[in-house]
Amino acid sequence: MVVQFILISLVAFMASLDEQLLGITMLGRPLFTSLFVGLILGDVQSAVMVGAVLESMFMGSVMVGAAVPPEVYASGVLGCAFAVTTGAGAAAAVALALPVSVFLQVWRNFCYAVPGAYASKKIDVALARHDLGRANLYHLTIVPLAIGIPSALLVFCSLYFGADLINNALSMIPQFVMDGLNVASGVMACVGFALLIRTMSNNKLLPYLFIGFILVTYLGMDVISVAILAACVAALNMFKQGPVTETAELVEEDDF
Repeated sequence: MVVQFILISLVAFMASLDEQLLGITMLGRPLFTSLFVGLILGDVQSAVMVGAVLESMFMGSVMVGAAVPPEVYASGVLGCAFAVTTGAGAAAAVALALPVSVFLQVWRNFCYAVPGAYASKKIDVALARHDLGRANLYHLTIVPLAIGIPSALLVFCSLYFGADLINNALSMIPQFVMDGLNVASGVMACVGFALLIRTMSNNKLLPYLFIGFILVTYLGMDVISVAILAACVAALNMFKQGPVTETAELVEEDDF
């Protein structure tokens, strides 16, 4: 189990570095990291199901400007790992991921304020000396490692010292509380979708969103079928608009 905990901690470490090194590729989100947690623990199906619940809960949690949302990377890995190891399912993942995400959010704010300021000064000095290599080194090490290493240590210590404790604590929780957590996870999923729609809302695109909702909810189509249909609709719209050059010429003519 120690080797598994170390591997899961490495997953949390790499997930925490996603937005710091790779430009927010979304590869550190729970829906993606849950696959690796499942492979390490030998239960891919349960891990991916829990990861989907956590992803829907944190779907609207994205960094916009100076606003730092709750941490979803290491907390998602930890919640998924606990849910699989204890067998408590999505309710346990939600119960653990929420407080951990808030704690790691505070830690990230600290890293942006203290190690980030230190890194900025070092980078300024390196650039003043025309030492681009050292400036890149500071940029790629100080803040990412200050965030990634504590996140990995938190995940490892929680798994190593707290798995049995968490399992016993979960067994003592009344069933109505666990049912309430399941309901809360569904509500949080709705909040996540609402935040996402609020961020990306467009009056021209919202009808397509509702069409997709109707197709899945009332007509029973699966996600792949809806995606193929959406690709066909996008292709028809593109063909209807014509080539890009013709569209650009029309725009220029309208301007005159």
